Amino acid sequence: MKLKADLAWGWLVLLAGLLGGCAGSGNVPFNQLVNFAEGPVNQPVPLMSTPKDVAAALSKGGYIIYLRHGRTQYDQLELERNNRLAGKFDINQCNTQRQLSLEGRAELQFSGSNFRAGQWPIEKSFSSQYCRAKESASFFVDGAVPVMDLSGEGEFGTNPAIKGRVQAFLAQRPAPGKNIFMMAHGGIFWLATGWVIQEGHTVVLDPGNPKVIVARIGPQEWGAVVQAK
Repeated sequence: MKLKADLAWGWLVLLAGLLGGCAGSGNVPFNQLVNFAEGPVNQPVPLMSTPKDVAAALSKGGYIIYLRHGRTQYDQLELERNNRLAGKFDINQCNTQRQLSLEGRAELQFSGSNFRAGQWPIEKSFSSQYCRAKESASFFVDGAVPVMDLSGEGEFGTNPAIKGRVQAFLAQRPAPGKNIFMMAHGGIFWLATGWVIQEGHTVVLDPGNPKVIVARIGPQEWGAVVQAK
């Protein structure tokens, strides 16, 4: 089976976030603010395209397994943005942030259970400090450590140093035979690599060059990867 590499214009939300964390709808069509529009064509072709190859690579270890949090409640885009502007945003208060949707949680339950069934060798697990990322990580791994280096969505326009921090974080090498799990955002992934990732999707990265996409795995594809192990 060829792994899907369907991309989306979630990056439009990211770009709007440069000025305040999250975008309002404005004059941009709704389907271009989320994951339903056809994505840019200049994305790299993953090095691996079959479940068997991906399963063998993850079993061997040496990779960063980077996921974007699950699908969210898009009607809360303005909520988070307005809370930032009003100084009411709190990274520790979920009610000030955009949160996972019911559909997102159901999808995470499915993909996370398949991921866990693979029993991949994971050395360390990290997540963004945002509630939607921490909750998403809990479906896949236990004890993911929330870190600031994966939490920079709201800092794009005010803290240019975040790009280097994220790039360095993605470049850390796992112990031999192990992988590192990260659950974060499309925004910082785009900032660090120039590539996009949809909500609920996974990219496998080589820490020696995080701009190289080793594999892309959709939420429905983890079962096939596990079966090919």
